[in-house]
Amino acid sequence: MAASSNTMRQAILTVLAICIFISLIRYQVTPRSSHAADPYPQLARQISAKELLARPISHDVEFMPKLLHQSWSDYDLPPKFKGWSGTCREKNSDWEWVLWTDEDNLALVEQYFPWFVETFKALPGPISRADASRSMYMYIYGGVYADLDVECLRPYDELFALYNVTTVPYSSHRMGGANTALSGRKAFFGRMGADPGHHESIPNAWMAATPGHPFHLLPLESVQQSYKDGSAAGKGTEVLTGPGALMDCIINYRKQYEEGKLLEEHWKDHATEKLFKPQRGKKHSVEVLPFWFIFPYSWARDGEMYRDLCWVTEPRFNATRCKLVLGTEYWPSYTITYWSHSWAAEGHDENKMKSLVDD
Repeated sequence: MAASSNTMRQAILTVLAICIFISLIRYQVTPRSSHAADPYPQLARQISAKELLARPISHDVEFMPKLLHQSWSDYDLPPKFKGWSGTCREKNSDWEWVLWTDEDNLALVEQYFPWFVETFKALPGPISRADASRSMYMYIYGGVYADLDVECLRPYDELFALYNVTTVPYSSHRMGGANTALSGRKAFFGRMGADPGHHESIPNAWMAATPGHPFHLLPLESVQQSYKDGSAAGKGTEVLTGPGALMDCIINYRKQYEEGKLLEEHWKDHATEKLFKPQRGKKHSVEVLPFWFIFPYSWARDGEMYRDLCWVTEPRFNATRCKLVLGTEYWPSYTITYWSHSWAAEGHDENKMKSLVDD
């Protein structure tokens, strides 16, 4: 009986060994679909804001550094934010990801924008300071900024390739090769909705830029001027530092500064602009991407029919069905924003924060 049991055990082990061997062979010779879900995806490497602040700034102002910036009051992200942020790190796995806190933002201002410290501290609340900080990330480092309610659907490398912009690892040394095509300094924003006249139709929830793009000093100058002339007190956050302010700056840029050297003349003696001197002969432009690339769902009137599915604060919110009805796979869309609008004047809107907890 014992001999029979041993024989049976040996037979079972032999069969298992053969099955494992065949599985390994099939795994090695069968091509894996590039669209197959990887149960252990690689994520963009997290770096601290402190580590980034310690690096020398890059002077390769015609390349897009592979840096993904996001911000929150601290390092404790609500569950849905953590999940959506993970999609951006997964789709851009060879990038670096930095989560800026309120404390980090102040350190950034003090290190590179000392002329703005007083204005920064005078801003009416955390959301206004977070808004202003986004322009600073873009100016000093470049890369991509995305709100935490942004889900990434495709790699950013593919998006910027459409505009002849090379994405490269961030470095203080030359980031591109000798034969890399250069297309000037570029800043990217996304259109939301089908009405270009809507004053908040270019949200500051997503932006991208090559380092040192002179546009990104305009929003800071605008805020500072509002405090100097006394008009800041009468402006809401959207108009002072938010999407309304951004649209005004883009309109101003296109009217006055897009052509020629007028913007360089405007900033020629500015302390922060001198960090990236000289930039003679390097063109600059602002690209407003079509709505389906960045903001396929609009929280404005043209998105009302999808609101129940696509706005995270709605009881029937369903990200999968939202993307299906919007056709994000077919436009194609590179991101989608679910518009948590989680900020209140003095911090977080506790009612809206409840919608960011996983079901």
